[in-house]
Amino acid sequence: MYAEQALDALQLVKDLGLAVEMKTDYETNSEYVVSARMIENGLKILMDVNSELRKKTKEMQQISRSATIDGGSSHFSLGRFIDDMIVSIPCEQESGA
Repeated sequence: MYAEQALDALQLVKDLGLAVEMKTDYETNSEYVVSARMIENGLKILMDVNSELRKKTKEMQQISRSATIDGGSSHFSLGRFIDDMIVSIPCEQESGA
């Protein structure tokens, strides 16, 4: 489970630009401690109404909401998945006695 956290953090920071990087050392045996100053700076960036990160986060929020509403892509895909599961359930035939 922990192995995915470093990859997720890297993707959110570097690929998507939706998070603030706090440290780059993701080794499990690391003695590295994030300073209060780094946390403060990260929070200031997150809370800045005009920051690029906040704008990207709002964009992603709108995209996510449109995907999950009735008729959105996630809603549609989930419906198709459920339909496929129902069709693939084997039906028991009544045995004639």
